[in-house]
Amino acid sequence: MRALLINPWIYDFAAYDLWLKAFGLLRVGSLLRKLGWEVEFIDCLDRFHTRLPEFSGGKYPRRDQFGCGKYFKTEVIKPPSIAEVERRYFRYGLPIELFQDKIAGIEAPDWILVGSTMTYWYPGYFLAIKLSRKYFPQTPVVLGGIYPSLCPDHARRYSSADAIHTGGGFTALAKLMMELGFQSLPLPQERNITPAYNLLSDQSALAVRTGLGCPNSCSYCSASFLEPELIQRDPEAVATEIEGYLRQYGTTDIAFYDNALLSNADTHINRILSLLIEDDITCRFHTPNGLHARLLSKETANLLKESGFIRPRLSLETSRADRQKKSGGKVENRDLIRALEYLEAAGYKRSEISVYLMFGLPGQSPGEVEADIRFVHELGTYITLAAYSPIPGTKDYTQMLNEGLIADESDPLLQNNTILCLRQKIFSTNQIRALRRMASGLNRELDL
Repeated sequence: MRALLINPWIYDFAAYDLWLKAFGLLRVGSLLRKLGWEVEFIDCLDRFHTRLPEFSGGKYPRRDQFGCGKYFKTEVIKPPSIAEVERRYFRYGLPIELFQDKIAGIEAPDWILVGSTMTYWYPGYFLAIKLSRKYFPQTPVVLGGIYPSLCPDHARRYSSADAIHTGGGFTALAKLMMELGFQSLPLPQERNITPAYNLLSDQSALAVRTGLGCPNSCSYCSASFLEPELIQRDPEAVATEIEGYLRQYGTTDIAFYDNALLSNADTHINRILSLLIEDDITCRFHTPNGLHARLLSKETANLLKESGFIRPRLSLETSRADRQKKSGGKVENRDLIRALEYLEAAGYKRSEISVYLMFGLPGQSPGEVEADIRFVHELGTYITLAAYSPIPGTKDYTQMLNEGLIADESDPLLQNNTILCLRQKIFSTNQIRALRRMASGLNRELDL
């Protein structure tokens, strides 16, 4: 049996590769290989395709010292529902010609699986399905990932996929495949399946998840219902996986993409890092998902520093106590202050630490965000601004519907974080730019 896995393009006003990997899709690829399938992979977000310089002035898109960077992009016409947004709109990823060259050389698969992430990136998912049908009209196509899990009705109605996978892990996927006429799959323990990273063109920077799920129920986040149970992997297995990447691929940077990396720290992440230190593993580690400041202990801070974590990121979102409590009470200002003290005592400079702040939260004003920015800057850390996106199924989304701040519209493009602030008429484009300039200017002061 042969399977074709497709990691689609991103359609957005802006996009940047912050160690973004087709994690779930590549885990499926690894599972299928274990079951004897042949697996082909088309990565539309491949920044290292050998022919990409032909389309970008002889150069690859810019990358930073830690393996992150820009995507090749092509400006496209904005869909009607977002036409009024005064920003340019792009397709990020491979030129269409390179996708067509790749798929034209693939033997007809028995099954095509298209992955997804952000709900408002769905034009890229639809394009991948459309083009794959052009080459393999008889092959069933399944659309999986976050988008159909959050917007199943939209995906069923408009994607043209033969079936959608709305979560439930490998067990649900196996059931879906049986419904499509495939034989039942003998499934191994799900937590033991790691991504088939050898399908990527570059493995210098990879992502790891030490567990699934999150015990918190933040009002703005979908993690708790996309993965309702916190399932943490065996620390020895995680350490062995990381050592394998360094040995097999020469990987230099690894991002931990857990939603709850510090949960049960004494028996989980502390043990993982201790094993890596004992084995003298040399690698740069990163936390693109903000760490839970309340759970950061002195021991964990010391282990982060000793094992090689670069610029740890902490989640705050807002400095207002009432808003912190309303959103779920995950963190308070005093938790952040204590976490910074622990990290500083472990050997980090304050300027080496980054704190996430959100703007565009329900009822939030530009003045409130400005106060948040000044609060974090006065603590001596970097400010990372993140635009709020209304996620279907979250408490904030329901509240905004009830208060008329957003309409229950069928087009997920309107969930784009670039659009929400403007449509609420609370933040103008100039105000958003001013906030970003303010944060950037204060960050630059830390570099002086």
